[in-house]
Amino acid sequence: MVIQESSSGDDPGQPFQCAPQASRKRSFRTMAALPERLVAETVRSEGSSTRERHPVSEEQSQRGYRGNESLILVGFFGVGKRTLGLIASVALRRELIDFDVLFAQRAGLAPADFIASHGTQVYRELEYKITVDILEHKRTGCVLVGFFKLPRTKEYKLLQNISKTNPVIHVRRDRNILLNAWRDQDDKFNQAYNLSSTMYAKCTNFDFFNTTQPDQDGPKAPLKLKQTEQDFTRFLSSLFGRPSCLLRSVDALSSSYTHSLQVPLHWLEDPKSDLAELDSGADAVSLVVDAEAEDMDSLACRISKHMSSLRRHTRAPIIFDIAHTAVFQSQHYWSLLEVGLRQAPDMITIPLDLPEDVFGSLNAARGHTKVIGIAHTSNSWSNIWNRASNMMYEKARSLRCDAMRITSASNSRIEDLDCIHSVHEANRASPLPVIGYNTMGRTSICFNPVLSPVVVFSLSQTGVTLRQAQEALYSGFFLSSKRFTIVGKSVSYSLSPAMHNAAYKACGMPHVYDSMSIPFSSIQRLLKEEDRGGLAVSLPYKTHILPFLSEMSLDAHHIGAVNTVVLERASGRDSPARTALKGYNTDYMGIWNCLERNLSPANSVRPATSALIIGAGGMARAAVYACYKAGIHNICIYNRTAQNADSLARYYSSLSKTVLDAPLSLSVLESLGASWPTQISQPTVIISCIPADGTGSNIPAISSIPDQWLHSRTGGVFIELSYKPFVTRFMKQMSAKASQGWIVVDGLEVLVEQGVAQFEIFTGRPAPKHVMRDAVRKVYTRAHGDQTEENYSS
Repeated sequence: MVIQESSSGDDPGQPFQCAPQASRKRSFRTMAALPERLVAETVRSEGSSTRERHPVSEEQSQRGYRGNESLILVGFFGVGKRTLGLIASVALRRELIDFDVLFAQRAGLAPADFIASHGTQVYRELEYKITVDILEHKRTGCVLVGFFKLPRTKEYKLLQNISKTNPVIHVRRDRNILLNAWRDQDDKFNQAYNLSSTMYAKCTNFDFFNTTQPDQDGPKAPLKLKQTEQDFTRFLSSLFGRPSCLLRSVDALSSSYTHSLQVPLHWLEDPKSDLAELDSGADAVSLVVDAEAEDMDSLACRISKHMSSLRRHTRAPIIFDIAHTAVFQSQHYWSLLEVGLRQAPDMITIPLDLPEDVFGSLNAARGHTKVIGIAHTSNSWSNIWNRASNMMYEKARSLRCDAMRITSASNSRIEDLDCIHSVHEANRASPLPVIGYNTMGRTSICFNPVLSPVVVFSLSQTGVTLRQAQEALYSGFFLSSKRFTIVGKSVSYSLSPAMHNAAYKACGMPHVYDSMSIPFSSIQRLLKEEDRGGLAVSLPYKTHILPFLSEMSLDAHHIGAVNTVVLERASGRDSPARTALKGYNTDYMGIWNCLERNLSPANSVRPATSALIIGAGGMARAAVYACYKAGIHNICIYNRTAQNADSLARYYSSLSKTVLDAPLSLSVLESLGASWPTQISQPTVIISCIPADGTGSNIPAISSIPDQWLHSRTGGVFIELSYKPFVTRFMKQMSAKASQGWIVVDGLEVLVEQGVAQFEIFTGRPAPKHVMRDAVRKVYTRAHGDQTEENYSS
């Protein structure tokens, strides 16, 4: 497999060939062959178990990085450090320094060959010298992999020291996967693995579990590492304080009736659990860990594994929540807290009765993780804001908590009502978000305004589901139902109503989404309806609607078209009610998301990356902008009417010179016989923006993409915006090139992605993507037969 990244990072445009399996096996053999006296020496010097220490003591590293610090990946042989290093190098635009490559350059021999020729001791001395030199000169702007193999005392101290200023990630992987490489050497493996885990746990400051991807055959084979790329880049974003957030949803800590999905560790470990339930529409996901005493090394690995699983199956912020039954002053609790911080969660819960000096160290150790201060009280809610409670609130503020959570075990209905009143008053009176509910009272949970705890459907007997909580809010008139309509000249065929209504139902929202094929003059009437929440605007009204808007998103303004309009009503005591019409464009969002999710690591976007847009209409305009947002600045346009392509190219050329933050190079392909421009690399992104069944007389404008435009050595991604028919001519053509690395994305997937963005703009809530995808496929299958399972190349 080829990954488009150089080992040195100096020339990221050159292909880099991953190490062959033979050299990887040689590394395993080298590890297994390390002299037993070396292993024994390291065990004696460092101890065979982690020394107990306060997890937030002075020796704890600080995690509040500026963002330019060099990243260091360490871990056992075969955990995937080099692959993750390549991913990090591309994502962070950093130089990649691989120790094995560097060692061979300086010593003239690969590490395994050097050991065979000169012995372990000489190798160790040179290894240390090279490591010290690199750390002295490469403390910023780099990704370091392959360093610190089974560190001895001085290497251990060196790594522990660097972890105080730089992020050092201990990469983990399934133990059984690693054991397979050692074959019949179980004893040596266990000794080396346990020693490795012990050492790295003490001198690193983050954990990342590299989930093994199943082998893939067929069209999706180039995407084997794509999920790993997405998992690790999201982890890195949290580590450097750029957490992935749902930009079109409300802040999870806002007083807008947000919800946190409670996910116990044991539920994730149950093979019967359906991980699709994690994509429920909740505003955050909490990994709930019991603080029962057990082997910490094993627990740490399990927690790391399931944090990776949560990142993979949900887009919402992740909270690390130690169950309130924990004995907070126990050593086990401190260790568990440190394990949680090592995962770089978006938020973590901390008891407010910890000593203040602990919080001082904790604020250094937490990095960019937000802290929810928690307290469990036996007081009645009618007295909750007495002097003691106010002191607790002030303590939460002084300790730089980002929110405060107060719970009580009362199950009285009167106490539930008192709780609701008290928590709403607290949030109205103070800037610090206050979460409050009775753990035994479902009413107070439903009407708590910030991060109410909800459970997955399969655990509904233990708590309130998101659907139940939302239904209570709407039934109690805390929230109002809304009506949304897709309007256009001909939208009776639209799949959007089924998609959105399925999502509303799953989330317990009584909203209605319908369709109307109406003249543009009738839209004004819809906008005056009292329960009107917004409009989805289809052709040909995406530009007609612009003069009627109060404001537009910056992206919609750049594109010059709007397909989503939200009505925002505001009124004050001394001012009349006012309705604002805000316009957005989710067409480009759908294309952009499909591009990001399906562009293989071999085709990661670089300065030379280019795209081909087929068509020059409204969707082509969105496609060009999606490429720009993805970082692609070299774009060619083909359209049957070249004049329209010229107009589109001129529009974006002018925009890039005056408004956009990066220049765009746009070229027009005048005919199907035109050669691909020699100054532009072959496209790795192709987006078809034309009706698959043609226009007017139903004669397709172009029957196939010319071969001279398809010479990318690493394939790419082809995105089809049309879904009538489901399998288009272009899709068949490009699917036949799957062996060359081409990934095909169908029109229904684009529709779902833009629908997800539209749902979140309309509701301010995360969309249950799997529900929307299933609804679209089912409705399409009923209308057109089971084409969605058709082999594209047939």
